[in-house]
Amino acid sequence: MKKDIKTSAVDDISNFKDCLHIFLIVNPVTAIVSKLFIDQYKIPNHNILILPIRNADASIITDKAFYVRENFFEKLLRKFLNISKLTKKFLNLIENSNKKFILYCSWAFNESNITPSVTQILKSELCVGHYYIEEGQLSYSLSKPYHPDGPKPIKTKYIADSNLIFRNDSLGFIGSFDDVFPLADKQKRILVNDFENLKNVYKPKLIGINVIGLTCANRRVDYDRWGEMLLSLIKKMPNGGVIKLHPSFLANKKIQKRIESIFHSISPDNISLCPNNVILEIEMLYEKKKLIGSQTSLNKYAQNFGSEFLNIKLY
Repeated sequence: MKKDIKTSAVDDISNFKDCLHIFLIVNPVTAIVSKLFIDQYKIPNHNILILPIRNADASIITDKAFYVRENFFEKLLRKFLNISKLTKKFLNLIENSNKKFILYCSWAFNESNITPSVTQILKSELCVGHYYIEEGQLSYSLSKPYHPDGPKPIKTKYIADSNLIFRNDSLGFIGSFDDVFPLADKQKRILVNDFENLKNVYKPKLIGINVIGLTCANRRVDYDRWGEMLLSLIKKMPNGGVIKLHPSFLANKKIQKRIESIFHSISPDNISLCPNNVILEIEMLYEKKKLIGSQTSLNKYAQNFGSEFLNIKLY
């Protein structure tokens, strides 16, 4: 018999005070929104489980995050036999407490070498529902939530262009600004924007550095054109600053080493790589910045926090 998943709009988290709240953190925005949500609804630490994806930094939420990864043997199973153990590993960790739980994720992603299957997790007998948390541009896309049991909507090569992003049986959609999740039921949208509280858990690392170049995702630029992409940023930074690598350049040690090698071979002395643990969205709360790069959700944060964003073509 199929298990029903609760679908009512919920903005009073006290209804789930005894549940385990499981947050899948994929980038700084999901960490920020999750932290603000946890504080706004005063969810106790013992009822929170933080599961970062792709080495995402969740330190503004907790120093006790759990990282679930494939081991060498499991990677071989996936590569040669298309057998994956990742979702099962996530589920084993989640269900270990034997408590009812709520899942918080940025979208209904399928299983990959870094992400578990949201669909499979939601099928757990312990799951009472799920929320979507703002991730970035994807959360502001014109993607209409779909019925998981209805006709399958359009699926395209890139997630941002797909209509297979958000299920309409979620408990709610959590974000920071009024135009987040534009096609979601407005009664299900929950805004968390007490940004000043973030200063209690994050100390600025770029005070005095006002110009920040932003690389695009590595999939956007051919492997042999990474240097051109970096030079495009460097040319827009005559007075120096730092360049922040997109998280996709940090997911693999080989890729990270190559992009860093290219950068050091072409960068002038007055431009350095930004530390990976810098959260630009919070840095802008302390000091106005000039951000340079291709379209990104940081543009929205810059506009709301009084900073400047220069959009340039990188791919």
